[in-house]
Formats: sequence, C-alpha cells, structure tokens
Amino acid sequence: MNPLSYFVTRFAAKVIAVDDTVVPEQQLQVLRDMLKGQKIELHGRDAKKLLACLRRKHLVNSITVVKHNSNLVFSSEGNGAKEAESATELFKFVDRHFSRPDSIAFKQNSEWNMLFQLNGKLFIVKANSSLSTVELKVIAEDIEKALGRQL
Repeated sequence: MNPLSYFVTRFAAKVIAVDDTVVPEQQLQVLRDMLKGQKIELHGRDAKKLLACLRRKHLVNSITVVKHNSNLVFSSEGNGAKEAESATELFKFVDRHFSRPDSIAFKQNSEWNMLFQLNGKLFIVKANSSLSTVELKVIAEDIEKALGRQL
C-alpha cells in the first residue's frame, strides 16, 4: 500500500467513525409503555424456560445471554455455548477494529443475528427481521428484570 492510499484510508476511517447519535429516549419509553400493557405470564423456575417465554413475548426466534469474563450462558435454544463463543469473538473483533458499536446486526440464512451489549452482558437475539437498537435495549432490560436474580 503506497503512503497516499494509506493516508486517505486513515483519514476516511476517522471521518466515518464520527458518531454523534444519542439514544432516542422517547421511543424507548413508548416501547416500555406498550410492554406494560401486555399480559404474558413468565413462568418457569430456570432461565431456559423464562427465556423461552420472553422469546415468545418479543416475537424473536432465539435469545442468548452471555455474562462476560465467565462461562455463564443462558439460551432459549440448545446451542448457546457455541453461539456465545462465536458472538463474543465477533463483538471483540468489531470493538477492536472499529468504533465502539451499540449493536451489530447481520443476516445469515434468512435470519437476522443481532448482538447487543448492556451492563457487562452480551445479548444475542435472532429474529426474522432486523430490530433497532431501541428494541434490543427493551429486550435486554426485560431479560434483566426477569432473570436479574440469576444473572
């Protein structure tokens, strides 16, 4: 790579990495209010059953929660450990090489995979359509409320 292209690449990376977005608190409050009106029974004593109920409540295909710096994995599906390992590595890669992401979304085999980090935990949500960062935050807060004593 010649010095000019290196300079242009570095300059473009700095310009593109400028992030002045803020969390849309009004939209987040609207989603919280909508969820308050829903009556979905969260039953089950273990995390897997609770996550299955939350999966149905939020209309997503699967939810996995990874607590950083430990092997603790909660998953609504059976493949949580393998999925958590690859998602953690992907999130670390993006964090290391790009600006600090709020969420990561990619489509794989007609299913959206979304990674979202909140309070030292990594939430992996799979759904048929892409969710916004606000929707992911509501799901994460709902999971923390339901599984707070186990997380």
